[in-house]
Order: sequence, then structure tokens, then C-alpha cells
Amino acid sequence: MSGVGRAVTPRGRRVLALGLVLLGLGLALHYPLVAGTGGALLLLVAAEVAAVVVAPDLTVRRTVSPTVVERHQECRGRLHVTGRRRAGLARLEVSDTVDGDLVPVPLPDSTRAATVSVPYTIPTPRRGLVPVGPVRLRRVGLAGMAEHTTSVGVVDQVRVLPRRLPLAGLPAGTRRTAAGSDSAWELGGTDLVGLHEYAVGDDLRRLHWATSARTGALMVREDVDPAEPHVRVVLDDRPGSYAGARSGSAEAFEDAVELASALCRTAQLGGHPVRFTTASGRHEVDVPGSPAGQPRREAHELEWLLAEIDLAADDTVAPPHSDRADVAVAVSGHLADRHDVRRLLDVGGAPTQVHLVVDPLPSVTSLDAAGVLELRGHSSVALTETWDRVVEP
Repeated sequence: MSGVGRAVTPRGRRVLALGLVLLGLGLALHYPLVAGTGGALLLLVAAEVAAVVVAPDLTVRRTVSPTVVERHQECRGRLHVTGRRRAGLARLEVSDTVDGDLVPVPLPDSTRAATVSVPYTIPTPRRGLVPVGPVRLRRVGLAGMAEHTTSVGVVDQVRVLPRRLPLAGLPAGTRRTAAGSDSAWELGGTDLVGLHEYAVGDDLRRLHWATSARTGALMVREDVDPAEPHVRVVLDDRPGSYAGARSGSAEAFEDAVELASALCRTAQLGGHPVRFTTASGRHEVDVPGSPAGQPRREAHELEWLLAEIDLAADDTVAPPHSDRADVAVAVSGHLADRHDVRRLLDVGGAPTQVHLVVDPLPSVTSLDAAGVLELRGHSSVALTETWDRVVEP
């Protein structure tokens, strides 16, 4: 009975109350027409309840393609529904659950037990694993006086990655130090930092013949320019730095993660060493340089981290660790404390310091404040465009 009671909508309750009043008055005052009207209203509500509480004889199956997408990239779902979608006094409304929100899936109305396949768009506004499902079946009476909802089907997962935003390049490094030396002399040429076994695509002109003859395998030099940039990327993951983050709206943080990902990826594609850290101190990943363009295990770890990283629990700033970076870039929201960000940038005394600010209403797009280049933009796309225009590789 409790399930039947929950099936009655507010409109149905009002009609029930009206029917009971009319039935009672009609019986008490001996007005058969009034009593009959009240009884008819009660029967109408009862008929709609009976129509909606009967479980629909439907089979629902879902397909999702692709299952790995970038943020805001198109992802399509398709529901395959077999069975009658309308019966008697009830109509069927179908919606799929995507990350806790309902996405309506309009089905063609039919009283025949046929199979229909309906495509729909799966929104991907945030990174991480996005659950898709279960499917919600809502049976509603034709007069709207009763409804009943059931959930069917399995839950699929869609992995959403940060968008791959292109950057023109990174500022040049300023430290010219031979490997194993702490001096900073103006040196020319390149510095041998290692050897690796030949792989398809390596430049044959960089073969190290002496080592190849000794080991019996082709070995390729890993040379590095002593002035290559050593990059540190700091992501502000404090909720207080982003408007709406505490209420569950973190669009600005998603943009900040995409910017951090673009900076790290640009450094890796250039073969430069990069260190990724967060303001909270929860995460720190060092990716060694790869002059020959060989993929690094740490680079894959960083890519998966940036796909699922979230905001910290509070606004605590962890003490920064010093390094030898000569290009330091911090990414934050417009509510971030500027003093905290400058302290994170200045550790180690990097000569080139840039602060990227995701600001929904930027008054200026770039300014130089106390040796720190500050770029502002309303989105990650706008900031990458400003970076390409202002920052000289």
C-alpha cells in the first residue's frame, strides 16, 4: 500500500480529496449526482494508479561510443528498447542517468511490442570516470494523477580526459650548465646525458659507435641543450581559489587542469624535464627529459593523474619544495591569494615566472607585476591564445 500511495501525484491527491468531499456531501445530503461525481473521481485516480504500478514489460540495453573522450568531446549513447511503450491509461517516459543527472531519451510512442534504438548525447563537462546508468522508466497516467518510477539496466563508465589544448611553446631556459657541474658558464653545442638502444625512428646520425661496438647493439646518444627549459607547473587545487567550487560547480578548476595538462604535455613533447606539483602538496610528479623523444613512464602517470585529479578538502598550502627550474608556471582561479601563488612560484628562484588565472570577467589579459607575468582569461582556450600571443618561446 505504501508503494501505491507514493504513486499518487500532488494532482491526484487533490482529486482524491475533492472526490471524498463530494462523495461525503452527496451521501450526507442525499444528492446522488454529487455522490456519483465524487465516486467517479475516486475511480479515475484508482484506475491511473493501477495502470502505472504495473511493471512495464520492456527490455532495455545501452551502448556507449566512445568510452574514452576528452572533455566536451562528443560522446553518444544509444538505448535499445524492446516492448510496448504505451498501454492503457499510462504513457512511458525514459531517461538515462549520467553522473547523477537525468538525460531525457524520447522514444516513439507505440502500442506494439517492437524494438527501437534511440541515440542521445552523453554530456562530458568534467574529467574522470563518469557513470552512465541506470535507465529510469517513468510511467505517468494520462491525466497526470499517478506516476511510478523504476530503474533498469547496468551502469557503464566513460573516462573523460582533459582537452588537448595546443601551445606554441615554452620560454627558453636560462641555465647553461654542463652535466655534472654546478657552474653556469656560457657553453655552446649539446651535452651528452645518456644512451639508449636504437629504436625505429631514431636519427642514425646520433649513433654512438664506440658503445655500439662494445655492447654489440646499436646505441643512440641522448644529447641535451644545456639551455633547455627545466619546467615546474603548479596547479592550485584549493577550493577557495575557484568561484562556485564549494557548491559543486568547478568549471574554472576544469579549465585550470586543462592548462596544467597543456603545459606539461608541451614540455614533454619538447623533451624537457618537467615537475608537476599542487598547491595542497597532495601530488608531485617528476618527468625526466627525453631528448630523443622516448616515452617516459612518469609521463603516462602524470597524464592519468591529470585525468582524475580533484579539488583538495581545504585551502591549506603545503610548504613548497625547492628545485632548479628556470621556468615556473602556476595555474589558479581568480579568487586565489596572490601572495600564496607568488610564494609557490618563487621557490628555487626561477628566472621566468608566469601566473595563469582563470577569471570569468578579466579586466586585463596580461600584466607584469613584480617580475611575474600574469595572464588572465575566462577559459582555458582563451588563456592558451593569450599565452601564444604574449609568451615568446
